[in-house]
Amino acid sequence: MKIFSVSFLLFGLQVSYCLPARGDSADDDTETTTASPISNYMDRQCGEDLSNLWLDVVVVVDTSKGMTNQGLTKVAANIASVFSMGTRIGTQAGEPRTTRVALVTYNQYAKVNAGLDVYQSLDDLYDDIFTVLHAVSSTDESYLAKGIAAAEDLLHIAKQNVTRSHYKQVVIVYASSYKGTGDLNPLPVADRLKTADVSIITVAFNQDNDGALLEDLALVGSPNFNFANTDSNPVGEIQGALLQANCFCPNGWTQYRTSYAYADSYRFGVCIAPTVIPAVWRAAKLSCRNQWNNAYLLNEYDINKHNYVLDLIQNTTAFTTPYQYHIGLSYSKGAWYWEQPDGQPLKQLQHWTNWNPGYPISDSSLTVVTNLQLTSEMTTGWENTDQLKNAQFYICEVASCDTDNYCDKVFI
Repeated sequence: MKIFSVSFLLFGLQVSYCLPARGDSADDDTETTTASPISNYMDRQCGEDLSNLWLDVVVVVDTSKGMTNQGLTKVAANIASVFSMGTRIGTQAGEPRTTRVALVTYNQYAKVNAGLDVYQSLDDLYDDIFTVLHAVSSTDESYLAKGIAAAEDLLHIAKQNVTRSHYKQVVIVYASSYKGTGDLNPLPVADRLKTADVSIITVAFNQDNDGALLEDLALVGSPNFNFANTDSNPVGEIQGALLQANCFCPNGWTQYRTSYAYADSYRFGVCIAPTVIPAVWRAAKLSCRNQWNNAYLLNEYDINKHNYVLDLIQNTTAFTTPYQYHIGLSYSKGAWYWEQPDGQPLKQLQHWTNWNPGYPISDSSLTVVTNLQLTSEMTTGWENTDQLKNAQFYICEVASCDTDNYCDKVFI
């Protein structure tokens, strides 16, 4: 069997890699392949379709005198604008991708103005938001702890709804001040919510350029979800945070992000699951497809993804050195291709490779790829192997649950 080298220019850099001669394949008779454009050769992003947002959201608004009547009206307009990009409000028979919105106001006390099942359309939301948020209260007292505690109660009740118990929950806080110690300290209830996987978005209604307010609210909010009314595009920022909150992985899967060490780094619309029962490559491929709807063996488009997975397995107890695990790269119809969801064409290997020295080996039976650690250094590289030999652990991948990919409760 012959090996030949392919070289091309990518953004001014020459890239070369070796391919087995045409005619040998891991599964030539069953796979569809395509040479994908470089622009599509990247990991999936989280869905960005606000019309398909599916969340339970409690909006918590400060109505103390510090907010001012004019400010309160601006908050109402901001809230309405956030949900005006086609988001389906309420619940709809036959359409699970809907968002329920509740409204809580607070000052010295908290009041639930609308529960999660009150607004059944955008018109309902508009009518009530501008009616409720038209005048501030007569008190200067503003205890955020009261407001988010009321939100916590609403969300706890919402989890009892079996048809939406798998929906992610969000609290959006609009605050003009930060007060409270002891029982009125908002941090304990905020931490309790975040521990329960509730995302908290904070919007500092800052009329006096009080930098301390934004800093204090950052302690309440989820990382990267803290904004101010003085930002250039607070509506877009809040919508972006909602989309991120609506992007998550099924139980037992880890969401791929730019940094394994930094848990709050940017997250991709990709979920990863190491499988710690050895299998040969062909069996691993079928196992991944059966573990979750449209799952497949892992692809490694770039070194960041490769390193993230290596960090992940180093923190998975069953993996021991020397590390070795199957990935979704195989030879088919004259080139190396990455696995994709069932029914989609495979993607041809392009501008980054990670072959161990001396690989790929010229052998018609070695048409699939595994990662293998060669030295004491914590690095692994690709080696081609036989799809019916060398049982190893393997890594599966699947798209995240998000606005482009609704996940039914039975799959969560």
